[in-house]
Amino acid sequence: MHFGDYCKSKAGTVLLNAAALLVLSVFLYLVNNSGTTIFLIDAVWGLVLFLFLCAEYFSRKKYFSEIMTVLGGLPQRYLIAEVMKPGYRLEDKLYWEILRKSNKSVIEEIHKLECSQKEYKEYIESWIHEVKTPITAIRLICGNHKEEFTKNILFELDGIENEVEKVLYYVRMEQVYQDYLIHPVHLREVVLSAIRAEKRHFIQCRMQIDLDMPELSVPTDEKWAEFIIKQIFSNSMKYRRETGARIKIYTENREKQKSLVIEDNGCGISEEEIGRIFEKGFTGKNGRLKNNNATGIGLYICRRLCEKLRMGIFCESEAGSYTRIILTFPDTDYNRF
Repeated sequence: MHFGDYCKSKAGTVLLNAAALLVLSVFLYLVNNSGTTIFLIDAVWGLVLFLFLCAEYFSRKKYFSEIMTVLGGLPQRYLIAEVMKPGYRLEDKLYWEILRKSNKSVIEEIHKLECSQKEYKEYIESWIHEVKTPITAIRLICGNHKEEFTKNILFELDGIENEVEKVLYYVRMEQVYQDYLIHPVHLREVVLSAIRAEKRHFIQCRMQIDLDMPELSVPTDEKWAEFIIKQIFSNSMKYRRETGARIKIYTENREKQKSLVIEDNGCGISEEEIGRIFEKGFTGKNGRLKNNNATGIGLYICRRLCEKLRMGIFCESEAGSYTRIILTFPDTDYNRF
């Protein structure tokens, strides 16, 4: 609260007092008061008005500073009316009452939205578990009828299951803490499990895998880490080169962290787009030209999950040459059994 702004807000009061003082001075002059008397009355009036405005300014400044301090410390700022003091002035009390009623309405609406969102998420999770039943049934049928066309069915079924799994992780993303456990995990086993889950796609895409990983334990949750790695594999297969497609998987020891590197020799990412690949819905030039069905959601989910698991995810790429996704894990005592 600046003094200049306060003076502007009190311009009406100052002008009214100046007009009243002018009228009083004229009246005193007409009834034969001396100039000295009139000057002293004007000076006292002006001094009292100035002191009053200064006192009110500092009082109001202190009041609003306290409110701003309280507001800055609130995690939910819309609750300010519940903790602020209403003030001693009538208009302050009226504004506080208006704000309190308004905030109460906002809180009620937020509660309704949260309930609605919770019901929606619960329905989606229920639907996902229900849809897994026919997927499993189709997989069993294909397993009992090993013919050439069933391989294509299983390939497409893997794609459906991957999309269903992506929806499930997206829904659970905000409540990841309810479904994960950070503990020492053999990273090589997690990578191998992800490769086995995607092996049909690797074969269909004629993509070669170079795995160069020693036994290494990192602090993470194997289920969530495997999902992240599978999404990276999926992107590598979508944007692979026509012949000689390859994925190289290896680890690096960096300062205070361990890194898993997944590098492909696909179409790569242009320099102006590489900073946006983890944004929600971003597909880029490759998504528009090479994969019209790209949604731009996979890497976004990966980034959000990595934030929840305190992992890092970075990308290095060169258009037409390679793409390198780097997952980093904190180097803690968890790394040693």
